[in-house]
Amino acid sequence: MSCHREPPTLATATFRPLSACFPGGSRWSSLSLRSGAMQRNARAGVLAAITSVVLLVGVLGPWVGSAESDTGNPSDSEFFGLLDYAGVAGLKGVKAAVDAKDYPRAKRELLTYYRMRPANDAGKFTHSDWPGALALTPDHIWTLGTGEVYRATVRFGTQVSTVTTDVTAAVAGSTTGFLLMSRIKEPVTAYVNSRENGSGKPALRLTLNDGSVRTLSPTADTYIKAGGEAGTAYGSKYPLQVRDQGNGPFTAETRKAYLQFDLRGTSGVQKAELSLTGRADAAKDVMVFSNAEVFGESTRTWNNTVQNTLSWQGDPGGFSWTPPTGADNEYNWQLTRFYFAGPLARAYGSSHDERYADALIGLMTDFITDADGYNSPYGAGSYPRSLDTARRLENWAAAYEVLRTSPSLDADENFRILKTMYRSGLFLRENVNASPNWMQTQKLALLRAAVYLPEFTAARSARDNATDYLAQQLTDSTYADGGYKEATSSYTRAYVSQYVDIVEFMEAHGIAFPAKDKLRKLGHFVMDQTLPNGYGANYGDGGSEDQRSTLRRLGELVGDTELTYVGTSGAAGTEPAHRSAHYPDTGVAVSRSGWSAGDSYLRYNLDRGPHSHPDELSLTAYAHGRELLPDTGTFSYSSDARSVWLRKSTEAQNTIEIDDKPQDSTAAGAVTHFVDNPAFDLISGNTEGSTGAWHARSVLSLPTGGWLVSDLLKPRDTAIHRYEQNWHFLPDANLALNSTSKAATTAFGSGANLTVVPADPAKLTASVRNGYYSPVLYRVSDAKYSSYVKQLAGQTSFDTLLLPSPAAADGAVRINRLPVGTLTPDLATALDIRSGDGSRATYYKSWTAKSARTFGTYAFDGKLLYAKDTANGQLQSILLYDGSTVQRAGTVLLKSPTAVKDVAVTYSADGSTIRIDGHNLTASTDPGKAIAITAPNATQVLLNGTRVNFTRSGSTVYAAAPA
Repeated sequence: MSCHREPPTLATATFRPLSACFPGGSRWSSLSLRSGAMQRNARAGVLAAITSVVLLVGVLGPWVGSAESDTGNPSDSEFFGLLDYAGVAGLKGVKAAVDAKDYPRAKRELLTYYRMRPANDAGKFTHSDWPGALALTPDHIWTLGTGEVYRATVRFGTQVSTVTTDVTAAVAGSTTGFLLMSRIKEPVTAYVNSRENGSGKPALRLTLNDGSVRTLSPTADTYIKAGGEAGTAYGSKYPLQVRDQGNGPFTAETRKAYLQFDLRGTSGVQKAELSLTGRADAAKDVMVFSNAEVFGESTRTWNNTVQNTLSWQGDPGGFSWTPPTGADNEYNWQLTRFYFAGPLARAYGSSHDERYADALIGLMTDFITDADGYNSPYGAGSYPRSLDTARRLENWAAAYEVLRTSPSLDADENFRILKTMYRSGLFLRENVNASPNWMQTQKLALLRAAVYLPEFTAARSARDNATDYLAQQLTDSTYADGGYKEATSSYTRAYVSQYVDIVEFMEAHGIAFPAKDKLRKLGHFVMDQTLPNGYGANYGDGGSEDQRSTLRRLGELVGDTELTYVGTSGAAGTEPAHRSAHYPDTGVAVSRSGWSAGDSYLRYNLDRGPHSHPDELSLTAYAHGRELLPDTGTFSYSSDARSVWLRKSTEAQNTIEIDDKPQDSTAAGAVTHFVDNPAFDLISGNTEGSTGAWHARSVLSLPTGGWLVSDLLKPRDTAIHRYEQNWHFLPDANLALNSTSKAATTAFGSGANLTVVPADPAKLTASVRNGYYSPVLYRVSDAKYSSYVKQLAGQTSFDTLLLPSPAAADGAVRINRLPVGTLTPDLATALDIRSGDGSRATYYKSWTAKSARTFGTYAFDGKLLYAKDTANGQLQSILLYDGSTVQRAGTVLLKSPTAVKDVAVTYSADGSTIRIDGHNLTASTDPGKAIAITAPNATQVLLNGTRVNFTRSGSTVYAAAPA
């Protein structure tokens, strides 16, 4: 059976699987190379072509000038006219054949040249590993990302028996679920006992580090069926069924089974084994995948399951590169980028087993055959989009360096791939995309191609073009403050990491990169948003990933010791001179207490751009080594209900949803205030992203840990509106809600916890609701969140204390509202906060013009005040913003001759030392200019960390004055 056909249209494009090329080749054990040089080399040409075309894409594409070449489909003579015969002596044989117009011989000579050429730097594969690449990809069983990872194949016979497979790697990766799927397309059903069976239930046997053994039963298991029963939830029906047959990715008889276990409370797993009991109509192989997706067995159906793994095994009609019905939206993009090329090429490089080379070359030529039917002048060179084309070029170039000496290469197919890559270059020359990471990737592919294939006359100009563009790109893709224009954590990290790759690649080849300072500035943006544990604070599409390697490499590349410090968790470099950071153009502010893993961190979000979520004024918070208020993530780009909720709803964010509608992130909004006093941070901003009301949020970061959040809602009409303030937590937070105070508390098995305490609990409808949490793409878990709802007409506000604890949450903390004259809380708010340890604090914030006001025992004339006493009633700290006088019970605690922007006064435990921190303060002991501070026991005064002189008048000291 031939592996090649006339180019089809995109609508009918299919790729013939290896099992179609090799009769009986439905398994790795039966894959064989084609007999005869022509058959054997039909795939080889693909890879040879890859190399040459790689250059053409990056080098020739943007600089070819002939009208005929610009059609995207050059002739043989045009193509061979692009080589640098004068500069490369090894091309003499090619030149002689071209001069004789013997193009078949020219193709053979070209392949011979590349087989003999010394090794060159082809750049990196985009992926060093890919699920099932070696075991399944050659048989056209495809899976995406890391949500479903192939682990093993088990066999069921006709008699009931138990099979066991090692799943330690899955459990070590915190995966709690499994997918069972047919390995061979055949009309045979496997029946696997479910948890409802009386005996022989599925079991996950865990051997712990202490030698003890724990056996778990599934918390949920079910199966799904396509066809007429695609909407049926089989729920607790048993046994589980596994089957797949016929042509295409699935048929009406396809059935997949899913199991889910609860590993909470289990740690130190040394070994994990999954045991399944069942039988089959005939001997049947069943694939076991780990599955990082929670589900409800009573609701799961084929229709509501995103298909990440699909099989064309044994299909004589071939494999389709177009997305099948129900597949994840990434299907068509990830596969056409050839992410699986790295594992296959490396396997060939280490083993020289021609099965691997033949499989990869065959996939390349299959791609060309079918995608050449794409309705574009560039055919397979542009399918399906420019980003996919660029990634594919990177992977084909790297693969070619490994495969160019393989006997599986054929001169004709070598030329086909060269031509395809040349057409890719033409397409990438013409294509412009608004997304910075797309253009970065396109130019990186061109740069690597130019360096890898200097045999083409346009190589040098291609190098210069890519270098100039990539330098300018840093200006175009970042705001003036250095922030990245795509509002997503994963894409930002990947963008910076890829620039590190680019510059390292350039320097290795003697190419100067003129924009290192801009890259350094972008690196600091990433650094400032990095959590104290070295991971990124998740926001937008993507997930939370370890930032340290990227920051370390960038620090070494640009000679920045602060980047190195954060990138090595303090093992090298210099600790950053600042803690908190504000990016006004990007719309982001970060408050942190320091740079160690135990420090606290809060991210205040108003960023916009590609991949953003409707998360205006959303917060993420970390303290005592744990992310306590996470962003809920993305899961996938599909229309799956969980993905839609995570990506498209404001309810899924740590902010306020108004009238059950998502925000519009294109509406006006900004971070309006940022104060980074050494003792506290104050961040304020607002958004018009909700049609129902204008929303402002102020966050005060407290010196003893924790945050006070004040929200103000101003409706645009007199109608009743629904305001829902939500706080989201990790799946294992064990969230609880106090029925009286309506405080939400977490109860992790160990470590840090959080208490969320609302003011005015009687005016709120509070509940714990069910949501989701996705730390990275293709992983999703059930997670709880606390919801606080108000429904009313007119202006309103929320005041909330977020109080972290290193161990158990403080469930005893209470908030009492203090009246501020006749003003309502949406004009001026004051709170009496009493903690479980006996300490007490008073908080005041004015939403209107500042004026002298009284609340509780305090009198204050500024915009914001926080004063805290210890459990024994000793004054511990005073924080104020934009004010001059603080009194308590008629006694002046602080008085300045003029208003100060920000000042913090912190008392030592015995009162002997006071620390004064603030902006625009200068040392002064002049009572006519200096700030009067009550400190009866003070013997030492520090101003912004430096000891200064002071004078005393009774219980009052003078040491600092507004500049």
